Amino acid sequence: MHDEILTVKEVADLLKTTRQQVRKMIVNEELPAVKVGREWRIPSASIRMFIEENLG
Repeated sequence: MHDEILTVKEVADLLKTTRQQVRKMIVNEELPAVKVGREWRIPSASIRMFIEENLG
């Protein structure tokens, strides 16, 4: 992964969780994301950071 921008669905698939859980993580500021129109977009760097912080 390089500096891609992923959708909520793509992140859910990547983290093997639900889209609702990904949205909850964004709202709780656990996963940095940007809102584009009505939809969230997550930079791949945010996912790497999240994994590193939570899996050690």
